[in-house]
Amino acid sequence: MTRGGGIRFVALFALLFGALQLALVKTRAPVADWLVAAPAGWALARALPEDRVAVRANEVYSARVRLNVLPGCEGTELFFLLIAGVLAFPASWRAKLAGLALGLPLVFALNVLRVGALYVTVRDFPEQFELVHGYVAPTAFVALLGVFFWGWTARATWREAV
Repeated sequence: MTRGGGIRFVALFALLFGALQLALVKTRAPVADWLVAAPAGWALARALPEDRVAVRANEVYSARVRLNVLPGCEGTELFFLLIAGVLAFPASWRAKLAGLALGLPLVFALNVLRVGALYVTVRDFPEQFELVHGYVAPTAFVALLGVFFWGWTARATWREAV
């Protein structure tokens, strides 16, 4: 990517990311319920049947834990980072579609894993919740998404060069 291409990428990425964030705020879509709480509750109920995990709207709960997935904590930023990054990157539309087809399920799985990890943290290590919620989980998942994006850009660039 040329220097001008890098500036174009950053500008387009910022514009797309901002537009996605604004669209979510303006619509006030209850994404925490169906995008995060329901799938995470389903996974936790199967992984920890003794906890009898249930979901009510944006709340994942059991007899021992009550975890509310609040607006801003539903992980949409990961989805938006991926979408904006893939769409802004100078690659073919075929490569972009492949990046989204592989990346979106990965982000979804990471998000479900994040909520599962937060549930277990609240259940077993409640004093560590703020650390895991505010620092460890976001950093780990952005880093994992960055590794995916790096791999995808390397492959997209290489395939177009061949």
